[in-house]
Amino acid sequence: MNAKQPFQLIGFILLFGALLSGSGFLWIFGGLFLFLPAAQEWWQTRIGRWLKVDWTADQSRVMPGTPVQVTVRLHNRSWLPLPATWLRITLPDHVTVTGAAESSQSNQRTYIRLRFDVPARKTAALTLDLTPHKRGVVWLTDVECETIPLFLGEPSTLTLPLSFSLLVYPTPLPLPPLAFDETEPEGSSLSRQRQQEDMTFLRGVRPYFPGDRIKNIHWKATAKTNTLQTRLFEHTARSNWRVVGHILPSYEPSLQRHNHDENERTISCMAAISVYCRRHSLSYELFLTVKQRGRELYHLPAGSGKSHHLYVMTQLAQLHHYFTTPLTSLLRRLEDSSSKDAILLITPRLDEHVQASIDRLLRRGHRVAVLDVSGEQAALRRYETTAIQRRRAVSP
Repeated sequence: MNAKQPFQLIGFILLFGALLSGSGFLWIFGGLFLFLPAAQEWWQTRIGRWLKVDWTADQSRVMPGTPVQVTVRLHNRSWLPLPATWLRITLPDHVTVTGAAESSQSNQRTYIRLRFDVPARKTAALTLDLTPHKRGVVWLTDVECETIPLFLGEPSTLTLPLSFSLLVYPTPLPLPPLAFDETEPEGSSLSRQRQQEDMTFLRGVRPYFPGDRIKNIHWKATAKTNTLQTRLFEHTARSNWRVVGHILPSYEPSLQRHNHDENERTISCMAAISVYCRRHSLSYELFLTVKQRGRELYHLPAGSGKSHHLYVMTQLAQLHHYFTTPLTSLLRRLEDSSSKDAILLITPRLDEHVQASIDRLLRRGHRVAVLDVSGEQAALRRYETTAIQRRRAVSP
């Protein structure tokens, strides 16, 4: 017997007694008991229109271990108060929450419950502290709301839409001492591929040519000569670093092993390289052994600056479900490059096939540096070519 049946039975008995006695009070009282179940069904179908949940946070992009202050608001647009209303929110298990009424973990998920007492036509707010401990994206698309029922034993549960996301960047791995100048390609002569203008050193002016940037026009010289003059800057040569990240398959059936820890170290090392290049204003392009939108590998064109660094960190944070490609095929493509740029390989597995690919790169005049992340600490190995075109490993 559910909670509606006793009300219906009581209402039927009262109406039967009113029929026998002719009492108007029994007619009204019995009709009320029969009307309440219908009122409950009407309330359950329309309560979702009058309740709304929003979620605001003081940060949207954080590093692991950074607490984020979150404010949850429950808006009640109905004319009935909602005492003891519970919100049930599901988060990943690596997220710790403080400030919730109830918190529990099960099946690699964290479940929290928040209690609100919302008056009619009012809004109630509650502040939480979320602390993510792993990289990734924390998504919240809906929450479960539970209100006090009109009938005991039948709680009113509904799902409220919610749009919130928190991006957690990977933790940069501690790097060994790096000296990128020592691993730059041989030769200091300028070429079209490596020739750039250093905006900090002005060399002179020249007449304006169609296609010159407006921001490079020297307006004082233009005023003196009555013709447009363009600034000339000193030339500089900067190596275009090619950072190659070796991502292993999530699971290798032939070896019966999971590579989650190795891939996390590789991603953390690439994040550290991005931070290093950002601090030293180095340009680099990124290659990953994962498929991207139908392509055989992931390739990010060369760039530098804050926007390039944030884009790289965002892509590394969102790197989860992927299809990997062989590292040797990626290195084979780099062998045919006309420019002799430096290659920085980040790999957790340095086997004989990778060594053979490095030998071919060296024979073609490339410089290769390898960051081995098979252990807890990254180890740097630099390779050079000798006069007889043999490989020699130089300790850092």
